[in-house]
Amino acid sequence: MPLSREEYACVRNFSVLYSGGLDSCAVPIIVGELQEDRAAGIHLLTYKHQYGSFFNEWSKKHTPELKRVLGDRVEHHLIDLTKVWNEIGAKKMIFDAMKYRGHWVCCLGCQESMGTLTIVHSLINNCTNAFICSSVGGEYAVMSMPITRKKNVGFYERFGVRYNAPLLDLGISKPEEREVLAGKGIDPGWGARRSHQGYQPICVLGFQHSLDILFDFHTTYPPDRVGQFLDDKFVIMEKIIRRMLQHLGHDPDELIERNLAAFHEEGAAMKKAREAATA
Repeated sequence: MPLSREEYACVRNFSVLYSGGLDSCAVPIIVGELQEDRAAGIHLLTYKHQYGSFFNEWSKKHTPELKRVLGDRVEHHLIDLTKVWNEIGAKKMIFDAMKYRGHWVCCLGCQESMGTLTIVHSLINNCTNAFICSSVGGEYAVMSMPITRKKNVGFYERFGVRYNAPLLDLGISKPEEREVLAGKGIDPGWGARRSHQGYQPICVLGFQHSLDILFDFHTTYPPDRVGQFLDDKFVIMEKIIRRMLQHLGHDPDELIERNLAAFHEEGAAMKKAREAATA
């Protein structure tokens, strides 16, 4: 469910799917400044892989500036997802492309691998919110489609993690994002149309979307097949999450119970804030 500004103020620890570009710099600033709990952790999670992801260190450029704005509660992690993606689908991408009849299995499989590792990180760190940086006007992307967000909301919630897209929830557009960064003395990078080329890493596989930089051109994706792909991958993802936690010496059920308790406590505070705002 979309959150209001009043509900975002109740957010405690949160992670951001972070590239270091415009959208993912705007999200921690916007949410971090709405938070009532200014001691809550902000986890910037950048993922890389071994199939053509370059300039990963660029993602670190704005980290010192975000710490200047939000304090030392900001921490940045650069994580290799290759092994997890291999298991979820990278090594059977051609089979998946035929089964689900679409090239979109590549980028969505990569994002769900990020999601798997994000949930593991969230459970270890008792982090109850995971924010993606889908922006207004980009809802056509397979990672940002309503069906994808709806399915992910349900899956993450099993582990006591709230999955939201703050820029979409709050209706914040690219020009507003640029104003947010500029207002904090952070260089937002160069923009053209909806696309924005900042200091984020470059993924060769992602160049399939490059025409959208210059032209209003993009493919559409079948919600039914996207939904089935996600349901099938969730089975694999849960197995990986539990196995990784056990390998690290944790009891998965104990961590899930701990996260769910914090998740519901936070949810109750959000409900109060929502009712007060609409009274």
